[in-house]
Amino acid sequence: MPPRVLFEAGERPAEEPRTPAAAGQLVALDERRSHHLVRVLRLRAGAALEAFDGQGGAFAATIDTADPRRCLLRLGEPIARAVESPLHITLAQCLSTADRMDWTIEKAVELGANAIVPLSSARSQVRLDAARAARKLEHWRHIVESACTQSGRARLPALSPLQPLRDYISAASQAAAEPVRRLVLDPEAGTPLSSSAVRGVPLVLLVGPESGLSADELQAARDAGFAPVALGPRILRTETAGLAAIAALQALAGDF
Repeated sequence: MPPRVLFEAGERPAEEPRTPAAAGQLVALDERRSHHLVRVLRLRAGAALEAFDGQGGAFAATIDTADPRRCLLRLGEPIARAVESPLHITLAQCLSTADRMDWTIEKAVELGANAIVPLSSARSQVRLDAARAARKLEHWRHIVESACTQSGRARLPALSPLQPLRDYISAASQAAAEPVRRLVLDPEAGTPLSSSAVRGVPLVLLVGPESGLSADELQAARDAGFAPVALGPRILRTETAGLAAIAALQALAGDF
């Protein structure tokens, strides 16, 4: 499989019309992506690769100008690849420590999640001020892009800025009439996750931090329409629980 790279509409040369990408078009990459292709992968002009726009479009492409600061690609024919899941899953994940949050985001993208919402909760062991949260968000965006590049996805999952769990639950409560099935992982729930894979209905999966959601948070989630579900008799770590749930839902929906 040829190397893959994301290009963005805002990176096209000024002389190019801002229309949907098409075969024959020149697109420019930013310095970070250009450096990776030219300095890390050592690709030269004429090298073949796949370019995707993050919105579902993918193209066979060749390097027109191998500049490590501003690489130009010539788009070829569109590539049709059915890789998106039949389920629309949003992972609402409370912060975890060290590199566990990075790992969770990366694997959630590889498993087919459509959106990721990082949350800070009462028992979160990580506390981020506004500046650190902004840096983390940029870091996570790079992880999402890299995971899409690796897994063959052409559509970037939405990644929300970090927000307090209470604000997220409050917003969900106000949007309770929307056709969304909201789930919260709870080891003590009497309902198994296996009853929740419904095609055609977006799923929201809320996962607590290392010490779990507090009793007040769990009750608030229930009041906002989050149905408690269990992942079986074993208690999983926060970085495992959400991913196991996504994988199980995908399997139940026939994606695996």
